[in-house]
Amino acid sequence: MNKLFWSAFAMSLILLAPGAWSQGQTDEEFLGLESEILPELKGEQRFTSPELHQKEDWKVEPKKVEADVSEPAKGQGYSIIPWSTQDPEEWMDITKWVIEREVKDVTPDWKLRVRQAEHKELVGKILQCKGSCSVFRGSNSAKVQHLSRLLEGDELNTDKDSVAWVYLMDGTLVRLGPETSVSIQEINFGKSEIFVLTRLNRGHIFWHPRSKGEVATNFAPETDSLSLPLLVREANVEFYEREIFKSQTDSQHLAEVMELDDNAIKGQMKALNDLKTQNGEMPLETRFMVVAPNSTLVGKNVSFDFTYQSGGKAYFKKRGTNLGEEFTVHLRGYSMTQAIPVSEEDWHEVEVNGRSYTSLENVPGMLQILELLTKRIKTLELAREMWIRDFTLPVMKVVNEPEKLAVEHGYTRWGEELDKRLQFLVEYTRRIETTNLRSLENLLGKLESNGEKVERNLNENQYRVSLNHYLLGLKSRYDHKKMRVREMNDLHYYVWILRNGKF
Repeated sequence: MNKLFWSAFAMSLILLAPGAWSQGQTDEEFLGLESEILPELKGEQRFTSPELHQKEDWKVEPKKVEADVSEPAKGQGYSIIPWSTQDPEEWMDITKWVIEREVKDVTPDWKLRVRQAEHKELVGKILQCKGSCSVFRGSNSAKVQHLSRLLEGDELNTDKDSVAWVYLMDGTLVRLGPETSVSIQEINFGKSEIFVLTRLNRGHIFWHPRSKGEVATNFAPETDSLSLPLLVREANVEFYEREIFKSQTDSQHLAEVMELDDNAIKGQMKALNDLKTQNGEMPLETRFMVVAPNSTLVGKNVSFDFTYQSGGKAYFKKRGTNLGEEFTVHLRGYSMTQAIPVSEEDWHEVEVNGRSYTSLENVPGMLQILELLTKRIKTLELAREMWIRDFTLPVMKVVNEPEKLAVEHGYTRWGEELDKRLQFLVEYTRRIETTNLRSLENLLGKLESNGEKVERNLNENQYRVSLNHYLLGLKSRYDHKKMRVREMNDLHYYVWILRNGKF
């Protein structure tokens, strides 16, 4: 009843209002008033017609005001707005917009700068992870496995009894032992060389660049058997055992078992050297810089072991001699500016404070075992050549074409400033790590005073699981379980790799 009363009251007001239309006025005449208020709606509809808010001499072409790439680099989008982390309130904040607009108006290339700052280049991929491996990307962490990508700024960690092999995009192999943490800071492609910067936070790494020339055939068992078989199916020796088994008669099978013939290893080594010849030499050499809290190693064309425990000493050893190699160590201290060349293939010990190092005459057994674990790794060498063919050579083909290098592979081409970058990093790292050492010692001292155990020295956790697997594998090298792999068909072999290639 109330609703009906108010409706009647509203209608009476309309009828009594001056200017109300007469009963004789048609609805069409009343609705025609809209044409006097709104513009005529034709073609593409907008809130207002262009004539009301713009003129020809007002137009500004964005390309003439703000510089940007015609096509973004691989891994980048056309839009540089961080939609996943954008705060709606900040997006609508007029004060923030005005400040940003003032900066953008005086920086025509601001889009290029934002792209460069936000872009993370691909440093490498996980070749193998046995156990549990994780990567921290900013504040986020995730488990990684075969083929996982590693970007600039990532921190890779291995848990207890876990081992990881990393393939860097220049062709270098890096092994992380158990309880190891490595920060992969950057990779830069220059005109004459590639530069890779990493930091060993703790643990043990084996750095193994690609060597020149053929690899000598060695029939001894592989030492890092824990990492086998690889998920690269054509790299495993079992793949060549299966190929031989398919072409043999029963009597030939028996003769091979009785004589313990290693034709599969011959086939594997032949494939390795053939692929090295096919891939050829790299057009660019790689200069590395591996930073630990109390020392830094810089060089190229050299393999080495490097181990460090938080608050303890560091140990390193150059492995082998290669043509054109360089290897220097940089110590800590605000006045320690010299680079010390290292040519001896000996284990060296760096003091806790990083002020000096000495060559070890009596090498601890733990260091000898760490060296043993990477002595024979032909399966990993073959997998490396396969990934060079698939991942690295396509980058090398366009390394002298900056635009293609960026669009097709996501890398920025460096010029002469790459040398200055290295010089800056050496000096900056020495100063900042010298300061960090003091802070680290204060922190560890407080933890120990609170009763917490801090492992400052080498321990068997660095090698126990790998050594046990290698020694037990020697006993079961020719047992039925191992020999029957060669009899599998393709499907069974693939399932066997998935079951045994990771745990």
